[in-house]
Amino acid sequence: MDFTAIDFETATSKFTSVCSLGICEVKDNEIINRKEIYIRPVPFEFNEFNSKIHGIKPYMVENKPTFDGYWHEIKPYLENKTVIAHNALFDVGALCATLDLFGIEYPRFDYLCTVKLSQKAYPELTSHKLNNLCDALKINFKHHQAYDDAYACAKVMLRILEDYSLDTLDEVEECFEIEVGRLYPGCHLKCKKNKKVKTQTKK
Repeated sequence: MDFTAIDFETATSKFTSVCSLGICEVKDNEIINRKEIYIRPVPFEFNEFNSKIHGIKPYMVENKPTFDGYWHEIKPYLENKTVIAHNALFDVGALCATLDLFGIEYPRFDYLCTVKLSQKAYPELTSHKLNNLCDALKINFKHHQAYDDAYACAKVMLRILEDYSLDTLDEVEECFEIEVGRLYPGCHLKCKKNKKVKTQTKK
């Protein structure tokens, strides 16, 4: 399966304050590329709580481009891809809010949330937070580093594919009865843990 795992870190509680993006590219179930992009947040404000979590300080990004300056580089990893994120509500929400801020048209992609997937794949676990999940699956990474969080998310997805012998997005959707999220210009359909069952009406 081919997909791109992403992870955003933010400078404050605002979705638009993205200050780093981790990308992990997977092709034929093999990780082929990992990268992290430091981003100047808009507005240029940092919350001490957020900085303590991810370790990014204002001086590290003050001379970096804002998100729109990176979009030409980021878009190819997302456009017409399957995108994976751990707590995709946050990461895709941050992406959409930031694109809206800069007046950039949404890319087109399908996406899955590994929180929702892992809850169904490993219901015996007491926690599906990324660090706890990776401990259970013996995946080593440094939590709240966008570069490593995207990698860990990719590894979780690959482990689920392996454990359940799945090869495609359609197989994942069918196996776990999960509703795939979709993003395309002008629309965001959120990923849902339980696929909506269509009811037939009597004629």
